[in-house]
Amino acid sequence: MSRLLGVAAASVALAVSGCGGVSELDSEESNTVIQARSVVDAAVTDGTLTPAGEKTLEDLMVICHEKPLAESDGESMRNLMTEIAPRLKAADPQFSKRLRKFAAHGC
Repeated sequence: MSRLLGVAAASVALAVSGCGGVSELDSEESNTVIQARSVVDAAVTDGTLTPAGEKTLEDLMVICHEKPLAESDGESMRNLMTEIAPRLKAADPQFSKRLRKFAAHGC
């Protein structure tokens, strides 16, 4: 009986230690999020996504993959990706599709 309680207690301890809660964005990641929003706004306005803009959005994808539940302005990275993908469709349909797919399966 005590062995069973010991195994149960160890299992609970491992489960609790593995659940660290929502990850926080560091200042560099927060800047990437801000830049990504600006890139999407500029692409919508200009009608095209620049190579530098693609790089910024790829950096955002990395953050989303590593910290999908981290929040910026009360919005999770996963939700942010879901929000910006359709906005980018007119400027770069192919990259927009890539972002939608990533938001659904990569974050």
